Amino acid sequence: MGNKQPHALVIGASNFDIKGQTHSYHIDKTSNPGAVRNSAGGVARNIAENLARLGTKATLLSVVGNDLYGRQILETTRAAGVDLDHVKITDECGTGIFVAILNHYGDLVSAIADLDAISLITVDYLKENVQLFDDVSFVVIDADIPAESLKYCVAQCAERNIPICVEPVSVARAKQIVPYLSQLSMVTPNREEAEALVGFPLASAEDVKKAGKVLLDVGLKWVIITLGPEGVLYATEDEIEFLSSISTVVTDTVGAGDALTSGTISGLLEGLSLREAVKRGIACATLTLQTRLAVCPNINLDKVQSYIEKMA
Repeated sequence: MGNKQPHALVIGASNFDIKGQTHSYHIDKTSNPGAVRNSAGGVARNIAENLARLGTKATLLSVVGNDLYGRQILETTRAAGVDLDHVKITDECGTGIFVAILNHYGDLVSAIADLDAISLITVDYLKENVQLFDDVSFVVIDADIPAESLKYCVAQCAERNIPICVEPVSVARAKQIVPYLSQLSMVTPNREEAEALVGFPLASAEDVKKAGKVLLDVGLKWVIITLGPEGVLYATEDEIEFLSSISTVVTDTVGAGDALTSGTISGLLEGLSLREAVKRGIACATLTLQTRLAVCPNINLDKVQSYIEKMA
């Protein structure tokens, strides 16, 4: 990744996650006995925290409200080692809130995302911090940022020849990044988001491989399609292959995809092949599936390596 010290710039949401998980099977349209917990979250913030805990220098561009939730997020994220010097604290709106309902298996049943704060990641805000693009070796974008801001980030990376990864976040947001695919280095969609990117259903393994090839043909260098318990497809110009997931007891699925993205980027910044980097990402996701927080609080390279060895 060049001679620079590995340094990632991560741009996007910092949210306060409130998660309710049922004790037994979820029943619609009624009260379900369960447990409610909260933690710092947001796709970009999760990725930045994971990167920092894995030893990669990470700078976050994000917006939080001038409120209790925002202060808690900043405290947690700073303690993990993320550079927060350029995060905007605003009185214009409250901190983003993500409310999730999980079933007793830890799978997401439904969620509400109140993310007005992310609309303040404007082109003007990015221009105020444009010097950060000069000092980093990888840029990671949460696709929830405004479209004009995404366009600006893509242009800055192209001008400096910096690899850029966009995390699609949702099917709706995946559709919005289609015009920029040829200018990106990497995308990390799940199956449904990948369908939105390529425009056809991924009903079989061959369909998933075809989608990887289509995305490479658009101009991407690295493609990752996450398939939950079925594993991950990774694709480069030289190979398109599947890697299995690691068997584990799932506590909570929120944040696992962000961990996989972080682990993969961490590996690429260290010069690993995409295959080896994705193995690291799968190990990070496995550790995250075991915690009720959006980021595994004791994740580190030693723990990750022990899980990679289970994939041998």
